[in-house]
Amino acid sequence: MTNEPSDLPASEPRTTPLIGPGRVRTTLTGAAPLVLPSEVDDLSGLMAAAARGEAFVLQGSTCAEPFSGRRVAGLVRTLLQMSVVLSHAARMPVVKIARLASRHAGAGYGVAHANAAVTMNMIRAMSGEHGIADVRRVQDWNREFVRDTAGGSRFGAFSAEIDRGLRFMAAWGADDRPLRTTKVFASHEPLLLDHEVPHLLRESGRHEQQLWGLSAHQFRIGERALRPDDAHIELAELLANPICLTIGPATAPEEAVEYVRRLDPHVRPGRVTLISRMGGDRVRDVLPPIVEKVTASGHQVAWSCDPMHGSPHGPARDGTACSFSRVLEEIRGYIDVHRALGTHLGGLHFETSGARDMSDTEPVGGYGTECGPRLNGQQSVELAFLMAEMLRS
Repeated sequence: MTNEPSDLPASEPRTTPLIGPGRVRTTLTGAAPLVLPSEVDDLSGLMAAAARGEAFVLQGSTCAEPFSGRRVAGLVRTLLQMSVVLSHAARMPVVKIARLASRHAGAGYGVAHANAAVTMNMIRAMSGEHGIADVRRVQDWNREFVRDTAGGSRFGAFSAEIDRGLRFMAAWGADDRPLRTTKVFASHEPLLLDHEVPHLLRESGRHEQQLWGLSAHQFRIGERALRPDDAHIELAELLANPICLTIGPATAPEEAVEYVRRLDPHVRPGRVTLISRMGGDRVRDVLPPIVEKVTASGHQVAWSCDPMHGSPHGPARDGTACSFSRVLEEIRGYIDVHRALGTHLGGLHFETSGARDMSDTEPVGGYGTECGPRLNGQQSVELAFLMAEMLRS
């Protein structure tokens, strides 16, 4: 094994500002990996299931906010609450992915790496045997939401269904360990490529050489980097990690197919996830030809929807809210498109403040500074219940 590959694309991306590569490599070379190749393999298998229509992917983010244990805890709790609801509605497992910020290097790259390691340890502890992932405890939180939140009583019958299912499993004496633990994977956007190079690991002991990016389980390429000569795409082509691409209303169907072919030359289900950001007023027109073209190419991608950025969102007077109705409209359109085409609506991406409600929002950063529109914890759980209703309708 080696973590010094010599045949990588230039580490200075053509479409992003240059940084000091010598400083980054000096600080991070030899640092412990944040994730393991076996964990990446596990996620690859789950993404393949999602591409085949056998799983649903829930990806949550606190956007670009700096590290905060409180935000991470809020994100994990929200992921767990939403996943219980969506798993019950979709009748399939939910793959949980935390998209973590990778752009805060102002305090030094060594500090950024230390924060990332602390975050991963915290997520593993929260989702492990003695953490908070026990589905019965998560359902208690959902019951509190239904009881205490304005409008939550609408979802009482659905919550009661989940309770009956859990009581049945307990009465049957089923092995409850899968109910007490879960896996939460990490994803991020490799904006600073020189930050990624020290985390690359080449392994030759398998049927073929593989290059792993061990700073996250999954990598996401944003719309701005979707250019044929962009170094982010060139690096993603080489990695064994699952890759997400963000596509918007300006993405032509032929372009989507081209990127999928580049990133999935061996036609492996779930190797690529396409996350659509279309807007509720455009998704029913723009998304279908992309889905049709990619499906006809023979590649099995995982489809996901990011309803947070597709439409202009006007903040509330306090600058803390996004247009919930627009979020819902894009999700409805996304579901309608896949139902009409007979394809699997494989996932949802949401962004949250990590706060339980508006009054619990942390003052640092706020909703409207570095970050785009986000939901608080209560809105996120409500979104899961509303999407569950859409899936059942």
